Amino acid sequence: MQYFFSFAMSFLLMSIYAIACAVATFIENDFGISAAKALIYNNAWFDMLHLLLGLNLIGVIFYNKLFQKKKYSILLLHLSFIVILIGAGLTRYFGLEGGMYIRENQSSNTIVTREEFIKITDFDANVSFEFPISFTPLTQKHFEKTIDLNGEKLIISSIKYTPQKDSITPASLKLNINYQKANTQIILNPNFTNKQAVHFNLQGKNFTINWGPREIKLPFALHLKDFILERYLGSMSPSSYTSKIQIMDEQNNINLDYDIFMNNVLDYGGYRFFQSSYDQDEQGTILSVNKDPGKIPTYIGYTLLILGFLWILFDKNSRFHRLSIYLKKGQSFVLFILLFANLQTPLFAQENKSEILNLISNLQKNSYEHSLNFARLLVQDHNGRIKPLDTLAMEFIYKITQKENFLNLHYDQIFLAMMIYPKEFRKIKMIATKTSKLRELIGADINEKYIAFDDVFDNGVYKLSNYVEEANRKKPSLRTSFDKDLLALDEKINHAYYIYSGQALTIFPDINEQSLKWYSPVQILPFAKEDVERLQMLLVSYFLQVRNGVENNQWQDANEFLQSLKDFQNHYGSSVLPPKERLDLEILLNHYNIFDNLTFVYISFALVFFFLSFYTILKNISLSTFVYRFFYIILSICVIIHALALIIRWYVGGHAPWSNAYESMIYIAFACVMSAVIFFRKSLLALCGASFLAGISLFVAHLGFMDPQIGNLVPVLKSYWLNIHVSIITASYGFLALCFIIGILSLILFALRGKNKNIDLNIIKLHCVNEMSMIIGLAMLTIGNFLGGVWANESWGRYWGWDPKETWALISIVVYTMVLHLRFIFKTYFIFVFASASVLAFYSILMTYFGVNFYLSGLHSYANGDAFPIPTFVYVLIVLNFVLIINAGRKRDLNTPSF
Repeated sequence: MQYFFSFAMSFLLMSIYAIACAVATFIENDFGISAAKALIYNNAWFDMLHLLLGLNLIGVIFYNKLFQKKKYSILLLHLSFIVILIGAGLTRYFGLEGGMYIRENQSSNTIVTREEFIKITDFDANVSFEFPISFTPLTQKHFEKTIDLNGEKLIISSIKYTPQKDSITPASLKLNINYQKANTQIILNPNFTNKQAVHFNLQGKNFTINWGPREIKLPFALHLKDFILERYLGSMSPSSYTSKIQIMDEQNNINLDYDIFMNNVLDYGGYRFFQSSYDQDEQGTILSVNKDPGKIPTYIGYTLLILGFLWILFDKNSRFHRLSIYLKKGQSFVLFILLFANLQTPLFAQENKSEILNLISNLQKNSYEHSLNFARLLVQDHNGRIKPLDTLAMEFIYKITQKENFLNLHYDQIFLAMMIYPKEFRKIKMIATKTSKLRELIGADINEKYIAFDDVFDNGVYKLSNYVEEANRKKPSLRTSFDKDLLALDEKINHAYYIYSGQALTIFPDINEQSLKWYSPVQILPFAKEDVERLQMLLVSYFLQVRNGVENNQWQDANEFLQSLKDFQNHYGSSVLPPKERLDLEILLNHYNIFDNLTFVYISFALVFFFLSFYTILKNISLSTFVYRFFYIILSICVIIHALALIIRWYVGGHAPWSNAYESMIYIAFACVMSAVIFFRKSLLALCGASFLAGISLFVAHLGFMDPQIGNLVPVLKSYWLNIHVSIITASYGFLALCFIIGILSLILFALRGKNKNIDLNIIKLHCVNEMSMIIGLAMLTIGNFLGGVWANESWGRYWGWDPKETWALISIVVYTMVLHLRFIFKTYFIFVFASASVLAFYSILMTYFGVNFYLSGLHSYANGDAFPIPTFVYVLIVLNFVLIINAGRKRDLNTPSF
């Protein structure tokens, strides 16, 4: 019993649990969620594992005497998990999940369960029996079910299961049915509407059998009066959808109207109704239905968990407080300020004909001020967002050239010039490529990085058409570097074509004011003939005057025509125009490119001070307090600028700036460096590590595979829970990433250990920072994950669906819980073991953040399970980590002080 209630057993059970959850996510990706539930999530052995974890936790509480007053905060935290497990058990065994489908002007009182059943009815006796069934490609098991019919046995046994092959051929199930020594065999197909059943006769008795979900009748009905779908301006993307429902309860003489929409739930009669989906013709709604007896205990457990973590952070008897006291005994390091220069990459020199060189010279000298004015014209993107043309120009030109400034021209100048001088710019080599093989295929100079638009056409025929089609047919994991470069080039060609053709210029609001869609000059404008002619003349006149401005530096007429275009937008698009200050701030973000520029600052500071830090440690010297404070102030200013840029992006986009991969990366960078500036300001290496990690995060965000565009939110994200859940859980990644960096630094210092006692002192201080940061990070990760469960429950009726993202977040919680309890297992070498574990544990975060997004399918995924090749540097990093751990392990015998 003492062994079962030990920390060693806790580690064993948690390890099995984490591994099982990880395996389940890959089973789900390859074989579907049904297979993952059948084999793991809903399997009896997994339920038993939950029970063992709960019993072990109770035993740990008693054996470690957590009922003492000084341990109340730890007791509360551990008790919260027991309450959560109880709530989860009630939901698992007594809860109900299903759906309700209603067409407009129709009513329904029927819930269709998510589980599938086989239902057999004795037609003569009017008696029915049913039992659950689940077949997946990995669990095609034989079953036999015996039913008692007035003393006679009806035996149903499976013979063969054939899975669904395609959308046309359904799954089938061959059954043998025995009654009074008579047998019959039938073929059964899934019947998800429960409207049809297979009829058969045995020994003179009539039976029906059906395979499908269970239908549950409610004592009340819902009537769909109207279904309303709202879209973003000028696009087909849903902004929100609402079911206008009438509750009809004759037993209680109740007749109420209610609107169900995303994040607005109907609670009635013990059931909860959530907006889930809708019919393609927008005449019907699909509601998720939930009855959950475990909700209240689960929410109580969540509340206790949050209070427990907060209590630990402020409890004077907690380990967090003791680590803080030890850390405050002395400052660890001082810093030196880096004076840096703005490095410019050499401008691309392009040899062209004299007229093109002359054109570029005129553009450089004459067009800058007007292009900035032109960039304030408004445009509607394909998602319906109204934004300054400056943003569109930045996105398009960077995509094409991989630079914001090209040929000494600002991206606004290039965008305008490409429309005014399409013939000339199609000959300019400005489209970036990567592989010489691709340039050779096109027939361009293989030694030049850039090609011209005209290089990919031969007498009007697109040279790459067949190659692009072939590359698109390949799975992403099978695409070569040539395929990737080819597809990237094809995308750049399309962007350039959109500019040359005028399709990118969606600047004309609907004159008739019948829609919120804006049009480009090449579209068929649904305006009166005279209005179309007027707009065409206005645009042509403007283009001609821009040419005059470029060639003669005479801009008065061009400015007047441009103002006419702006007046047109102000008049006919006034209902959707963003405020002027929002446009000004968006353009400011574009021009200063704050997040990208902070990358260089963060990384440069970090590298210089890493060098200085190790120098001072090895020489056992210190720098002046003035230098440290000066650096701290500069880093703090960077954090303030970072925060202001996030606030501006929040205001410009109209939602919190952590709704997609790019925004979450820039937020993680902010959370990481802010955590060090606020909580670990006296540790030089902590500041350096945070600065370096922030720079790396921003660098990754701008590599190109993340979209930095400010976009619209899907309906489910239009909730205050977005700000709460995502901000907390994403910030936790920053703290845990800081643990990774500190772990690396600690291992480096272990490898450098010798007679210099200053190294040992700094390892111990780094450990304090590491463990404190991990406590905060784990608290935020756990709280954020469970608050995400609350959001999910309030949005679509379940707080846990074993989605890969939430599952890997749970795995990370288990992993870091184990790391923080290592001190109970490793009495010696604890600091070395903890440093090593903090490095290795971070790979669970990388899997949670990147792996799920790009390698697994689920609600949070971007790649829908199409596996992209794992970058080579990941393997190199793993090898280097293990080499460092092994090397540092030779000098791991560091005495652990009593914290």
